[in-house]
Amino acid sequence: MKKKWHDFKQWISSRKLNQKVKYLFLIIISLYVIVFLLMYAFVIRKNMFAYMMTSNLNTMVSIGSNLNGELNNISKTSQLIMGDSNVRNFLKCSVTEKENYAPQVLMLIRNIMTNLQDASSIYLIRDDGNYMDASNSITYFEPKYLKDTAWIADINEKRGGYIIKVNGGGAFEYYDGRPMISMMRAVYDIDTQERIGILIINLSQEILNNTLQDVLDNGRSYAYYDEEGHLLSKGEALKEIEETPITHEDYEQISVGGMFKEKVISYYHVPSTPLRIAGIESISLTKFISKDILGFVLILILLTFLSLSILGIFITHYITTPIQRLVWSMSSVKSGWLRRASLKTSNDEIGELKDSYNKMLIELNRLIDELVENEKQTHRAEIDILQEQIKPHFLYNTLDTIAYLSLEKEKEEVYNAIETLGSFYRKFLSKGSKQITLEEEIAIVKDYCKLQKLRYGDIFEDMYDIDKALLQIKVPKLILQPLVENSLYHGIRLKGEEGIVKITAYRTESHLHIVVYDSGIGMDTTKIEELMNENNSKSFGLKGIIKRIRYYYGVEDVYEIRSEEGVYNEIDLKLPLIGGNHV
Repeated sequence: MKKKWHDFKQWISSRKLNQKVKYLFLIIISLYVIVFLLMYAFVIRKNMFAYMMTSNLNTMVSIGSNLNGELNNISKTSQLIMGDSNVRNFLKCSVTEKENYAPQVLMLIRNIMTNLQDASSIYLIRDDGNYMDASNSITYFEPKYLKDTAWIADINEKRGGYIIKVNGGGAFEYYDGRPMISMMRAVYDIDTQERIGILIINLSQEILNNTLQDVLDNGRSYAYYDEEGHLLSKGEALKEIEETPITHEDYEQISVGGMFKEKVISYYHVPSTPLRIAGIESISLTKFISKDILGFVLILILLTFLSLSILGIFITHYITTPIQRLVWSMSSVKSGWLRRASLKTSNDEIGELKDSYNKMLIELNRLIDELVENEKQTHRAEIDILQEQIKPHFLYNTLDTIAYLSLEKEKEEVYNAIETLGSFYRKFLSKGSKQITLEEEIAIVKDYCKLQKLRYGDIFEDMYDIDKALLQIKVPKLILQPLVENSLYHGIRLKGEEGIVKITAYRTESHLHIVVYDSGIGMDTTKIEELMNENNSKSFGLKGIIKRIRYYYGVEDVYEIRSEEGVYNEIDLKLPLIGGNHV
């Protein structure tokens, strides 16, 4: 990965300026497309989905309310039947006497059917199993259900109120197999309050179709289903709904299809019924954003692309081409000749650039003299860069660890490693600040140790003895992690046995002491002197930290190394407590 990134940077660097401009415009256009896709995926689509959820729920609640309203009207009509004296006498009289009331009862229920547009049959059943019915279509009734205790118990449970069942819970069937909606209720004697019969009004599926007439448009489709997923309303079953299991939730929405062909399937349980309304609607920008606005956005995008193209031509003609000519004229400098550039151009800015370049050559000798004075500032800049050099060193090691985990360990451990790495860099970056609190610096070390334990197991234990009163003191960023890394790589690991890395922080009257201790191989006095030698490149990390601390505080005495060969090593950073660092 590192090599690929390096090759890519080399390739970009080798391109001419006009090619770089073309690539820049290509990137801008690509970003336009990506931003639009991200906006659609995470903003527009989310808002459309939320609006559709609310709209569909309101629509299906309205459909269900209309249906329950129709059922309540039919319920009131059924109460007229139950309140008729001839009906009550028919239900509670003896078998021999029921024929005396049959003509009047039959005429009543036929008149009722005439007034009930969606009624297909009415059954008035006595408790002895005899019944009277009126029907305008061929309907089959299974009397065996009158002996089904569960079937009877469902009706009795309402104590005179009605229940709704599809096909009477199996007791009824049309000759052509069409579904029917059965309203069933027990009839009680007014005087004794004893049950004397059952009234059943079977309704055709038209009562369902009528509630859907006003909503089957604008790309929406709705249908009624029973609890087993059988289609009840007219028309063909919706293919996507057939392929999606109907849940038993009161309301649920499921998304199916791709991002730009997405559909939303909604389910709604109509209260007090075994019916479920299922609806499907396609997500479309035109439903939520007017065509005029979409047209305006499209024109705006086209104008943007056109403007970028014109800008590209302008830059190429007036900037990149003259600059390339200027570069060619100045190319002799590569051979070591400080020759002034000569170039004729209509671009005043390029002409000024040429003049500035020539003046730069004249002033070069003077600038060389000033370099001696600027060297100290350059040295300080190099110290700042040192921190940036440490970052990839740790990152590459950590990525190696994660790569190892991905081959050898469970995915949860890989995830934890990546999460810890992300936590490390969030703390490490610190919004670009060059100084952080001691608490944040310790947190960086803890994340680092956690990652190293994933790689090396339990070869070391990290310990912390930090005075809580010191945690908010500001210190230069990333002064401890390289020291802990040295303790692990050059101390404990080389010793070949389990060890300890301990960080201690305490204060004296004028200094904050941060001590990094390890129980590694240690050093003798000679090795310590060699380590801090200016010509020793092996101690780049430690010397770099010392230089940064010296530059940060402006003092030389900022560290002390204590060690015993084969036993331990201890680096004591002595940070002056000045200004905002007082506690």
